[in-house]
Amino acid sequence: SSFPSSQSALGGGSGNIPVADMASSPTCTASQPCAPAAGSWKLFENDDACGDWVLPLGSSGLELQVINAASAMCFVAAGAPLVWKADTAIARAYGLMMCGVGFGSFSYHATTSLSGFLIDIVPMAVTAALMLFKATHALQVDAGFVGPAAETIRFVVSMGCAYVAVYTPWAMMMAGMSHYAAWGVWALLFGSMGAAFGVVSLIMFFNEGLLSQRPGIDLFTAIGCVLLGLAFSVHSFVPGLCQGWRTVLPFHALWHLFSSITANRCGRTLDNLTKLVTAMEGSAVPLKKDKVRSLLVRLIKRDFLPSQFSM
Repeated sequence: SSFPSSQSALGGGSGNIPVADMASSPTCTASQPCAPAAGSWKLFENDDACGDWVLPLGSSGLELQVINAASAMCFVAAGAPLVWKADTAIARAYGLMMCGVGFGSFSYHATTSLSGFLIDIVPMAVTAALMLFKATHALQVDAGFVGPAAETIRFVVSMGCAYVAVYTPWAMMMAGMSHYAAWGVWALLFGSMGAAFGVVSLIMFFNEGLLSQRPGIDLFTAIGCVLLGLAFSVHSFVPGLCQGWRTVLPFHALWHLFSSITANRCGRTLDNLTKLVTAMEGSAVPLKKDKVRSLLVRLIKRDFLPSQFSM
């Protein structure tokens, strides 16, 4: 018995490939790979582009959100000053990663792609992890829990929260859930990390009498701007809101503006909190791990529980 030749196997009994098949079959090599078919890129479908000037990018199916992409550079402007002006290493690292947030946000809004969304949220999760790391550190030092074990715990807590914040929306999208829902869950997880940092900073600065000074001003500025910016971006994770007056202006770009101010002030707050924790570590007498002496409990007992003389 004999095996058919490769030509006869490909082209039938005549041994030739039909002209029609040759014309319809593109030649793809390692050096010249085939271009993706039109519309093969999957878009991240939410209403970030509401009110923006959206341009299709050829036949790829991708879309450029002009003003949102440009306003993403606000995060670079927020992070760059921290890189060369912050006093502590963690605040400088935060500033550098905030520049990455700007480029990640630009990558997403310049394509509106699903992969771009993931590139957008990863550096954001890293910056939140840095803040959560220092917030955990502050609570540990105040409670007298120091040493390698304490450091390991705060690494695990901060990295684990960042991992969950990124993995959860990806898993939701892979399960076929709405992009609006994935965006909302991401915003909740990311915002919770930032809120934890804000609460710890507020308590620490209050305890040290710093709320009326520059650290407190930076913190309150960050809180005010993020709340204002969030009001401009509710339509991104609540479907059906992109209509009427919301289609007049690119409100998500205003979120970029106000949240970049928050990002810069959070970097300064991180710098101030780090210096405070370092001073506490250097001057405090080693404490036993007594929960009664923790800052949060002391503040609750002193300021929030009713006194017997006020009843």
